[in-house]
Amino acid sequence: MNYEKFRLSSTRILNFVLIFLTVLSVISLIIELGNFEVSPTTQKDLAILNWIVVFIFVADTFVRWAINKFKLAYLRKYLPDFILTFSFLLLLIVVFGYSPTSMSNDWIPLFIDLTIARIFIVLSRLYIVGSPIFRILRKRSRSSEPKLAPTQLFVISFAFVILIGTGLLLLPEATNSGSINVVDALFTATSATCVTGLTVLDTGSYFTFFGQLVTIILIQVGGLGLMTVTTFFSLLGGRGMSVRESVFMSNAMNIKSLSKVSNLIISTLVLTFAFEAIGALFLYIDWAGFGRFEWGSVAYYSMYHSISAFCNAGFSLFANNLEDFKGDITVNMTITLLIIFGGLGFIVIMNLLHYFRFGIFKKERLTLHTKLILVVTGVLILVGTLLILATEWNNGLANLPLSTKLQGAYFQSVTPRTAGFNTINMTHLTNACYFMTIILMFIGASPGGTGGGIKTSTFGIFIGSILSMLKGRTNVEMFKRSIPKETVTNALLLTTLTLMLLALFGFILLVTENAAPIHVFFELVSAFGTVGLSAGITSNLTMIGKLIIIATMFIGRVGPMTLILAISQLRQQRRSVGYEYPEENVMVG
Repeated sequence: MNYEKFRLSSTRILNFVLIFLTVLSVISLIIELGNFEVSPTTQKDLAILNWIVVFIFVADTFVRWAINKFKLAYLRKYLPDFILTFSFLLLLIVVFGYSPTSMSNDWIPLFIDLTIARIFIVLSRLYIVGSPIFRILRKRSRSSEPKLAPTQLFVISFAFVILIGTGLLLLPEATNSGSINVVDALFTATSATCVTGLTVLDTGSYFTFFGQLVTIILIQVGGLGLMTVTTFFSLLGGRGMSVRESVFMSNAMNIKSLSKVSNLIISTLVLTFAFEAIGALFLYIDWAGFGRFEWGSVAYYSMYHSISAFCNAGFSLFANNLEDFKGDITVNMTITLLIIFGGLGFIVIMNLLHYFRFGIFKKERLTLHTKLILVVTGVLILVGTLLILATEWNNGLANLPLSTKLQGAYFQSVTPRTAGFNTINMTHLTNACYFMTIILMFIGASPGGTGGGIKTSTFGIFIGSILSMLKGRTNVEMFKRSIPKETVTNALLLTTLTLMLLALFGFILLVTENAAPIHVFFELVSAFGTVGLSAGITSNLTMIGKLIIIATMFIGRVGPMTLILAISQLRQQRRSVGYEYPEENVMVG
């Protein structure tokens, strides 16, 4: 009992230390990443202070482990803390390995100037800032108090990744110029994490290799979801999923069976890496003969664009995106197939693998969800291709061979499904093509995939409800199945909420931006659908315009209904009432 009192008292003291470290980290991050002008002496003092902060955090981790009797369970529970600790010790070895054996004062600047040291220190302080929040959330999840809902965790996880990405892009090592505006860094990090692809700066020329690496990691994590990635590595480490984690992931991945969550997560990551590797291989074979790449960069470009395509991000290292490859059948088919499979959703892909009995998969029937997704996706691609050919034959596709026109129309029909790549110049399209593309971007990809929009299933149910109403039927029926009324209501609600949101943000942008209305709404819907196609006004947006687009990208990735549920659950959980008010009719239409 005395030992338990000692442990609790020590933990309280350490918690105060952690809060103090958090405050210091916030202050130092604001000074460093806010591009404040400081003298070399102050810069050196700040660097030393940052290392002291991280060192104390490492010591705090060891002390906490010691007062918990060095239990392995505690180590597994706070594994990120120990990863940071191990990385700190490893970095010390690297820094001292660079320094003279005499250990003179010459080694001190390495803590300030060495790139890997600067990156590590920024990451460490960002983690320290978030550490108290994570501990509070973990403590609340074990208590009898109301727990954070899965929707809230989902929103927080994306916000956290964006914060980390913004901090890394603000580092001098991330840009060729050595500096970047805070809003531009936030815009880029949000666009990458929300797999959008809208950019205010050219990714290939403005960012260094490190900056580009940050964007592709954000795309990969954002496309899959932070919780999916972390849960996958937890499963690889032999740690099972708790019921709470299973419930969260089942909500995030749109599956109802908790027993299938862990298997689906592993399958999701394996399929993702497989698709990206195959896509990179085809791009490498095609691009290996081009003289534009430096030695060794073909593989890098291939992998970057493959990941960007499968995650439906649309980030490209080429200044004109993929316009130089409009007639390249390999690039067109590889990129579009990656976009389509990434946007179908992992549940659909797994159902198809089971249906066709690939490998060890058992035979399953095609579910209603899979049938609806495949039909809507196919119809949208076909109709989109025909409409683009009709509207751009003598405009955006003019003076091109027939095969190139067909490839260009097909590519631009697929890419509004939230991918953002383009092979034809988007600034030269007709207003009719802009309008049609806006509709495709609004619909977006499919649930459980890497894309955005209201989703193909929502659009399918919306059309199905209209057809059922015209036929005089009370139920929405598809493929000899009835859609639950709650699902139909959610589809209609999501569509309505999205239109209201876009109307509000569109009105603000029409006031703040000096651009054609069709271009403004094109940019806005592209942000919501996490598409990334641009009418050419992104780089000219005002500060307010950039912030509106940032908010739209975030809402588009997490989903309007998810965000509303997360906010509504901040105050209280849903409560059922034991009464109903009497009905009274209201005229409609």
